[in-house]
Amino acid sequence: MCYIYAQLPITCLNWGDAKIMGRVGLIGENSIEYINILLDIWNNGDCAVLIDWRIPHQTACEMMDEAGVEKCYIEKKIFNKKSLGVQTKIMFYTFERMSNSANLLPETLYAKFKENYSKSEAIIIYSSGTTGRSKGIILSHYAINTNADAIIDYMNPKKDDCIYIARSISHSSTITGELLVALKTDMKLVVAPVIVPPRFVLRNIEKLGVTILCLNPALLSMYAEEFLNGSYNTSLLKVIYVSGSILSDKIYRLAHKAFNKIQIYNVYGLSETSPRVTAQRKDCSKSNSVGKPIKNIKVMIVDEKGNELSQGEKGIVLIKSPSLFCGYVCGDDKLPLIREGWYNSGDVGYFDKNEELHIVGRIDDVIIIESHKIYPTEVEQVISSYPSIIDCVVKLSACKGSLICEYTYKQDYENSIESELRMWCLNKLIIHEIPKNFIEVVHVLRDQKGGLVR
Repeated sequence: MCYIYAQLPITCLNWGDAKIMGRVGLIGENSIEYINILLDIWNNGDCAVLIDWRIPHQTACEMMDEAGVEKCYIEKKIFNKKSLGVQTKIMFYTFERMSNSANLLPETLYAKFKENYSKSEAIIIYSSGTTGRSKGIILSHYAINTNADAIIDYMNPKKDDCIYIARSISHSSTITGELLVALKTDMKLVVAPVIVPPRFVLRNIEKLGVTILCLNPALLSMYAEEFLNGSYNTSLLKVIYVSGSILSDKIYRLAHKAFNKIQIYNVYGLSETSPRVTAQRKDCSKSNSVGKPIKNIKVMIVDEKGNELSQGEKGIVLIKSPSLFCGYVCGDDKLPLIREGWYNSGDVGYFDKNEELHIVGRIDDVIIIESHKIYPTEVEQVISSYPSIIDCVVKLSACKGSLICEYTYKQDYENSIESELRMWCLNKLIIHEIPKNFIEVVHVLRDQKGGLVR
């Protein structure tokens, strides 16, 4: 095996002898140093291949080999050449993350940023999405900058605003919707590690004057619980944007209870769309929707044959956007074309009477029983709204003739809640959506297939 690595001081990044035009790997926790290297990669004319630092080294090498990466910058504390376990010609350069605390992005990095609307490759994001297999999604400078401009249009940030990065920068939502938005508007940006307790973030909101926070539903739930049980000052926080997965009605209500004086807006998108497609705003947040299409983007709901559906009808979400991806690293791995010029998101949704979009699940997840289409996510939403339920998964039984529900509930309930749960479903679901069997599960962990672990 041949591994070449060297420690490279981030304060004087020297491309010199190591300069290789093309795709450059970048692996590390959120940090000032990470962003500095990312900007250097862009300014050098290269494409940054962003790998989540929590991915095993061997898998990360396989991803980068697939993408044709020959050089990778990796945080020193993460890098372990013994754990690579595969033959690779990638040259590794380590860098130090100098702080474990939350820090404001320095002015020097704002000055280093150069707007770029070229069609050349900017980033490759590896996303497992909902299909299980990691896909290298290629996004151009034009795509991410155009999408960031559309986000700025609805977010309307002021120079004295401050946005906190609570998720990994290696995700498209963070790099476009938070990092680029801040760099383009000179808005203050807080960079901090992501594996931290909720109290760490809530305390820094007060300490650093954070006004905008972007979360996924799981983080929103944790922060809301901590906020209700603790003592925190979030008087400066104006808005929370939620994306990444479907926000359940239970978490939606919990968040509004906890942060009752703060605007909470759902937003929707995919890495393939750079990522943002729709967003709630003050005039389109009447329910737990994902809002309306943002600037220069159109959304259509169609059936399997491409026929446009009426308001309230559930169908496939098609998107027309100037910020579409260039393709996948591994080749032509796209969903079937339904309408020329429209991207098939693979999501199922509908428009309500206020013309707000609702996402109910994935095409691949649809279950058909006796000619009835069932969307497991919608059924899970109803079951999860039962007061004592912690989590649940609805899926097709092994015999494939009925639904089953695996659930876990609060242990302060001494007796089985199955009969009450069944009655709850009878009052809220149509007959073919009600699971035939309810299976109690002890733990909340999910396995690779989405089931709850016993």
